[in-house]
Order: sequence, then structure tokens, then C-alpha cells
Amino acid sequence: MNTKSITFTMLMGLLTTVTLAGSIVIIFVLFGPQGFVKPGLVFKPAGSLLFLVFPPIGGALWGWGIASLMNAEVKPLIKTGALTWTIWLFIFFVITGVIGTFSLIDLPNDHYEYLVVFLPAAGLAAALPARVMIGKLRLDNLKKNIGINTGVAAALGFLVVGLILQLGFGWEVGRPDYGSYSMPRILQWCCLGAALAGGMAMGWVLAETNEQ
Repeated sequence: MNTKSITFTMLMGLLTTVTLAGSIVIIFVLFGPQGFVKPGLVFKPAGSLLFLVFPPIGGALWGWGIASLMNAEVKPLIKTGALTWTIWLFIFFVITGVIGTFSLIDLPNDHYEYLVVFLPAAGLAAALPARVMIGKLRLDNLKKNIGINTGVAAALGFLVVGLILQLGFGWEVGRPDYGSYSMPRILQWCCLGAALAGGMAMGWVLAETNEQ
């Protein structure tokens, strides 16, 4: 790859991190256990609307960025990004919530259990919006490749950050001396890693295509 393609790949990774992962971070900062918004407000109309507004904005910005990088029509990608990211982020939380609630996975270490639960959800949440977006770019021949690469890269990025936080910094889900709210904090960092890796994987394939 040449310098232009590497730059494109990095930009796609940063774009995905800031927009998609950024929307998750904002939700946790505002509505998490130690967030600025009082828990009771989430269940009121004003709080619910505020909670729901960030995923569509993040997805729309992601679509706008992709359209700009690919010199594509902006409006379809903005709408697609907003819709797909909101849907799959909701599914992401539903999947992880169901698995956690019913204890479908039981490992000796809470941190490893957390990683096993969230890894497939993170991979799907990255792969499927990427496939839909590529379809909007009319690059149907790349949909399968983009989906697999983006999903696997996002899952690996999530895993690597999770292990670095545990082994390098001692941040573990369920560890008493790290605090009662370790999971939301760790999830924020893991989502940033997943978005950066998944976005760069998507950018890598698109950059290769642009070179042809």
C-alpha cells in the first residue's frame, strides 16, 4: 500500500472511533452509574429522547465521513449510517443484557466472562453496519469481505484492549479494589479499540479497491 492508502485507512479508523465509539462513550458518560444524568430521568420522555439521540447522530456523522472519503452521495449514507448504527447498537445491548441476565456463560473470572459475552456482540455490531454501508456505496462485491474483516478486526480490537487493561493496568470487571463501576469504564475503552480496529479494516479494503 502507498502513503495515500495508509492515510485513508487511518482516517477511516479514526472516523469510526470518534463517531460510533464516541456515541457509546457519551451515553455512558451521561447515563452510566456515575453519569451526569440522574437515573430516574432516563425513564421520562425528555430523558429517553436525550438517551436515544446520540446513536443516530454518531451514525449520521459516520456516514457523512465515509461519503466524503469515498466521494459518494452524502444523504443516502447519512440516513443509512444513522439507522443501521442505532439498530445494531440496540441489538448489541440487548444481546449482552440477555446473556448477562440469564447467566448463559459462567466462567471463574468475571473479566473473562465479560470478554466472552461482549466479543461476538462487538463483532456483529461492527460487521453488519459496515456491510450495509458498502451496499449503499454500490460495492456489492466487497460486502462479504468487508463484513468479515471488519467484524473480526473489531472483535480482536475489543479483546486486545480488554486484556491490556487487565494485564497491564489491573482493571478487571468485578475486581473490588477497582471499584463497583469497573465494567462501564472498561467497556468504553474496549469499544474505542474495537471501533479503531474495525474502521481501519474497513478502510484497508476500500483503499485497496481505490488503488485498482
